[in-house]
Amino acid sequence: MKIRIVFFFLLVLFWEKPMAQNLYQNQCLVHLDKSFYVSGELVWFKVFLPAPFKGKTFNLKAGILDKNGRLLESFFLSNGGKSYAEGHYKIPFNAESGQYQLILEALNTQNKQVEVFAKVLVPIYNDLDKVDESKIKLESAASTNPFPKDLQVSIELDKPNYRSREEVKAKIVVKDRNGQPVQANLSVAVTDGSLVGGAENEEGLNASFQNVPSQANFSNQLFEQVKVQESGTQQGQNLIAIFYPHNWLMQYTPTSTAPLWVEAPNFTGEKSMQLLGYPNPNIAVEKLNTFPSSPSPELSYSRTILDYLELSRQRKKIYQLYGALETQLPPLKVVKDSLPLSPDRSWRPEVYEKFEDLAVWFREVSTPLSFKQERKTGRYTAKMYNPNDFVDYPGEPIFLINGKITRDADFVARLKTNQIEQVDLYYRPETLYGYFKTVGRSGVANLVLKADINVPAKDAATVLPINGLQSSTAFPVGKNDANMPAFRPQLYWNARLETNAQGEANFSFPQSDDWSRFRIQVIAQGESGALGTGSKVYEVGGK
Repeated sequence: MKIRIVFFFLLVLFWEKPMAQNLYQNQCLVHLDKSFYVSGELVWFKVFLPAPFKGKTFNLKAGILDKNGRLLESFFLSNGGKSYAEGHYKIPFNAESGQYQLILEALNTQNKQVEVFAKVLVPIYNDLDKVDESKIKLESAASTNPFPKDLQVSIELDKPNYRSREEVKAKIVVKDRNGQPVQANLSVAVTDGSLVGGAENEEGLNASFQNVPSQANFSNQLFEQVKVQESGTQQGQNLIAIFYPHNWLMQYTPTSTAPLWVEAPNFTGEKSMQLLGYPNPNIAVEKLNTFPSSPSPELSYSRTILDYLELSRQRKKIYQLYGALETQLPPLKVVKDSLPLSPDRSWRPEVYEKFEDLAVWFREVSTPLSFKQERKTGRYTAKMYNPNDFVDYPGEPIFLINGKITRDADFVARLKTNQIEQVDLYYRPETLYGYFKTVGRSGVANLVLKADINVPAKDAATVLPINGLQSSTAFPVGKNDANMPAFRPQLYWNARLETNAQGEANFSFPQSDDWSRFRIQVIAQGESGALGTGSKVYEVGGK
């Protein structure tokens, strides 16, 4: 079987008019490993940042939008002070065919506006679709958009031809226009060159240009825009407390008619934040989409693409037969939150006599927190006092249940004691103010439950999920399994390769079972921001 893979897609965005002494020093380049994808595949990409941002650490927010401009997923990438950032996106197997969009944006800390760094079309095909013959178009000629040539990039192979499953060894050499070696960071993609004409030059790159401020400072935290609506009859200024359960940080901001920008400390994976109104607790919150939304152009079909889709269906059947995945990513490391809190008092209900619910347990066990049941309504209210000076707090305490806040004392009072692992109380003024600020002025009870139990719907509606920084994941260059065929949609991708002082970098990878003309394409960026590209074609056939 011959698996055909189209090479890659590039989008080049200019940040401002090029300067004469360095034509490309202010451009942002996004390199995708292929020119189109099929449902279930992985999209790998690298963002080369303009030279003025070297040494500055900030976050890019990546958004994946469908063909209608609806946001499907978002996550953050950090450049870590480097002149590039990298990421990937796993396409769902049930993804609809269409021109998807990858949009990258950053938050300007000066004017609190987002700036779009790149907007890239990502053609995605579902290989289960039945294609109308009328949609098939003739193969179009390759684009001749120019690519920066400030750097000379050459690729040397240990041999011109390879056999299936052989190891391909390559060396990249990067020089400037004067032939001097250049230290550069690279992105390398290897795909089936027969589907891009087998050309050995770098022409045929898609390019688009867009002006963006180049001297702005951008946020190095996670950022979300939220809309807050108040209800109720309480008068006066209301504050919105933003609570991050993963590090117990309270951030206060006054309400206004304009949307609020929330900047959260960095974390990896998915967590949450919760917005609380004070003194008016009756608020509704909504996370806003800041990515520019517009429908994409229609997806095009060709005979080449139809051939690829047929081979994709066959490849998936093979992997299904062997119970394997085409591209196996390493499992994500689950990092438990470390909560740096020292409670004023702590209990484990399981060591006490078994009581039906927390209301009874708190009545029988002497603590600064107590519940009272109203005769008319049957609902519970709660009060807390400071035992150090015997002062009752004026309002009701707040309750944290596995990191989510509720003010519903009746809900908490009816929790079964066999569900509770630990009860921590905070009642000293210095503790309350230090951890929970004004929101916790009447005391805080933290309940650690043995299982995840959601807070009441009213409080749950104020909890907003946040996708944090994407886990740093390298392309899995694995060994071929001798017990099963080796066909892969992506043969090789490396966004982290760097040349040494001599301008050289080496890499290797195992060849698949495909017989074809394969193409290695390299993008290089020097320390000054200069860019260049090079390509190499090699043959694979037989065993």
